[in-house]
Amino acid sequence: MSESIKHVVREIYCEVLFELADEAGQVDSVMDDLASVEDVLRADPEFTAIMTSPTIKGEEKSKVARRVFTGKVNDLTLDFLSVLARRNRMKSLFDISLKYESLIDKHYQRHPVEVTLAHQPDHKQIEDLKLRIGQAISGSVKLSIDVDPSIVGGIILHKDGKVIDNSVATRLKRAVGIIVEKTRHKNA
Repeated sequence: MSESIKHVVREIYCEVLFELADEAGQVDSVMDDLASVEDVLRADPEFTAIMTSPTIKGEEKSKVARRVFTGKVNDLTLDFLSVLARRNRMKSLFDISLKYESLIDKHYQRHPVEVTLAHQPDHKQIEDLKLRIGQAISGSVKLSIDVDPSIVGGIILHKDGKVIDNSVATRLKRAVGIIVEKTRHKNA
């Protein structure tokens, strides 16, 4: 399947699932269900192989999905998994989940922000970061944190394809660059 077809499949399935979940008031529970199903697929490669096998009929996969997940996910998610299995689209589940999560963020008007720090922050520091960034962008923040000791200190923010790099390592590089440039102009 070409990447453009995979993209269309992901978009259509995800949007339909989100609309149905929104109408049923189950947006969050469906996201939790999708995460649980992904955990099962990651933990059991044999089960994943069955659910994604091109040689097993979709109807059989649908029955297996129902047997495995009945009582573990809500009915809407179960029906969705059954449709994915029947149509041999279980390979798309991880992509659908990612897209679904972005639709939830949009639904709740949460802005995804990636932060890189030199050290792992504690819970209070994380909440303070969310609050301060939220105030700066006038909105709710979904924060993901990456730890990279090489930045020495400070912070690097990524939001909507923009980067604000206020790390100690970058500030040092800038300072050295300014010193080198001034030295060149002085000696010229």
